[in-house]
Amino acid sequence: MRSILCVAAVCAWAAICSGQPQQTQAQKKAPPPGVLHSIAVTGNNLYPAAAIILESGLKTGDRVTAAAIEHARQKLQDTELFSNVTDEYRFSNGNPVEYELTFEVSENTQLFPVRFERLGVSPEELRKYLRDHIELYAERIPGTEGVLRRYSAAIQDYLSQGGNKPVKVHAMVSNDDPKELAVVFSPETPAPTISQVIVTGNKAVDTGAILRAVNTVAIGVPFSDTRLESLLNGAIKPLYAAKGYAAVSFTKVETEPAKTNLGIIVKVEIKEGPAFTFGPIHFRGSGLDEDEIRSNIPFKPGQAFNAEQVDNFRIDLAHRLRRHGYLDASVLTDSQPDDSKHTVSVTYTVSPGSIYTFQTLDIKGLDVTTQPVIEKLWGEKPGKPFNPDYPDFFLKRVEDQGIFDNLGQTQSDYTADASTHNVIVHLYFKGGPSKQDRARKKKEEEDKRTTDGSWSPWP
Repeated sequence: MRSILCVAAVCAWAAICSGQPQQTQAQKKAPPPGVLHSIAVTGNNLYPAAAIILESGLKTGDRVTAAAIEHARQKLQDTELFSNVTDEYRFSNGNPVEYELTFEVSENTQLFPVRFERLGVSPEELRKYLRDHIELYAERIPGTEGVLRRYSAAIQDYLSQGGNKPVKVHAMVSNDDPKELAVVFSPETPAPTISQVIVTGNKAVDTGAILRAVNTVAIGVPFSDTRLESLLNGAIKPLYAAKGYAAVSFTKVETEPAKTNLGIIVKVEIKEGPAFTFGPIHFRGSGLDEDEIRSNIPFKPGQAFNAEQVDNFRIDLAHRLRRHGYLDASVLTDSQPDDSKHTVSVTYTVSPGSIYTFQTLDIKGLDVTTQPVIEKLWGEKPGKPFNPDYPDFFLKRVEDQGIFDNLGQTQSDYTADASTHNVIVHLYFKGGPSKQDRARKKKEEEDKRTTDGSWSPWP
């Protein structure tokens, strides 16, 4: 039977059995040269084992040494696709010596999608070229220097084909898309800025309203496809959504150099699509009575769809939950258009969290005589669900009733304990002119300005 031994284990075992101190690294005998009998990879998910082995430069039947194996391991580490690469090998005592090698890889988990900007070629063609010319190609890559350099070099090679003027490609992890970071490959020259946006194809929304909305956020912004898409979605789509158009798209985007500056003019063709109405409205979760919710909803199935109304009601639901003591409540919406019926179904998902209860009142700025007055007026009882609107409502009532002659500014806040769900309310009182005195002084100043000849309707 062939003897298969781990080199490190043999050296250590020999030292123990001989009773001698373990040898230093320099004193250890290097494993003998041999033939690579097998090679395997573990720990890989994104990249196939065959591609990793190919990248290592080794193949079965090669003459290898420990140094050659280490060189292959380092080559894999240098791809920067892996946070760590280790090797483990065993060898026989036969003639020739045969090695069984395993690479264990830890793949980088922070990966980004790849985008191309201002390169003047089809992204699909570029991706095909990269798949054919980059070992261990992937649609999502780490943002490490080595990986970006390798992809940039391949893109530059593609762009220089056919005698085209060489283009220096720059790569960076970009946050142009608010939804996720991405690796963007673009020319090294700075992106031109948007100097004007022109729209066509619109009928349901006035051109002036669209241009005011989009030019406010677009002019002066460096141009990129993703950034422009985000600007158009954020500025134009809400105008249409308020009128029931839930399927607006931008079918053509063209750019041309501006004649009066170094920027570019962006021409956008709008496809409005049909007007949509509200479809079914659903609620999921708990915390509020469904009858209470439905009695307050400002829209009904069959009415013109309005995305702003949908979001405003989401905010209102979250506020209602907070007034019931659910301080950590969240409400999410999901709007699903039905292109065949031209309706939009809306689902509200309510996550109320735990109920917070009022525990104690902490009053600052009052003396031992006046503080009991406020404590007696305070209407919330310990152990009851805490309404975060109540402290400010209470202070306004104190001001309106004129309980104190010289009450200045008042303020409130609260401390909510996430572990006990108890709330301490803090009320701050400060002496000074009362609300009535401040209002009277303001009126006197306005009257003086209009009677002493200094007032003017012009700024």
